[in-house]
Amino acid sequence: MSPRLRPALILAAAALLALAGWAAKTGSELAPLNLRGALTSLPRSLGPWLAFGQEPRLDQRTLDLLKPQDYLVRTYLDNQGRTCALFVAFFGTQQEGQMIHSPRQCLPGSGWRIISRREVEVQGPVERWRVNHLVLGLNLDRLSVLYWYQGRGRVEPNEYRDRLRLIGDAIQHQRNDGALVRLTAELKPTGPDLTPELLAMAAELIPALDRLLPAPPGGLKP
Repeated sequence: MSPRLRPALILAAAALLALAGWAAKTGSELAPLNLRGALTSLPRSLGPWLAFGQEPRLDQRTLDLLKPQDYLVRTYLDNQGRTCALFVAFFGTQQEGQMIHSPRQCLPGSGWRIISRREVEVQGPVERWRVNHLVLGLNLDRLSVLYWYQGRGRVEPNEYRDRLRLIGDAIQHQRNDGALVRLTAELKPTGPDLTPELLAMAAELIPALDRLLPAPPGGLKP
């Protein structure tokens, strides 16, 4: 990085943190929005994946940390016996101590290290979206993770852009609701790359979740 750019980036990051702090305090003054439908009503069939088993509840320590208004933990299975874990955390309003946590900070904190990170494209029936793809490692284990921020009519991979839009929507529309969506699959040492299957799942999941999240500002179509 150029020495000339570093101070500017530091100032930009400091300004963003200050604005995010302001937005978090402002969030306490905003009424939380409710889902239009329960997260449990998300389709149990998403692309090549079918839901199976019970939907576990998070332990109290995790709930006290995340403080979501609602959440869903569900496991999906494909026809080759591979599993994928879906996690959705919804926040009707975001405020200090009750905001979406970035997986880039949470996952390494639990021992996993980020081996690679990139944005990938999800091709839906009509629209395209950008999401994050991480490959995580812990000793010899590997995980393939897709995650994104969804709400207020948008799908956003970048947490900093999401925070900026959160601030703008709080000012313009008096709302800062949103959801974190994460898909996680184990990568076998000799197995195939599961990214195409996860992307197919995301293409089904994003519009399905849009139908449950609060309507976009002004009732506009996402």
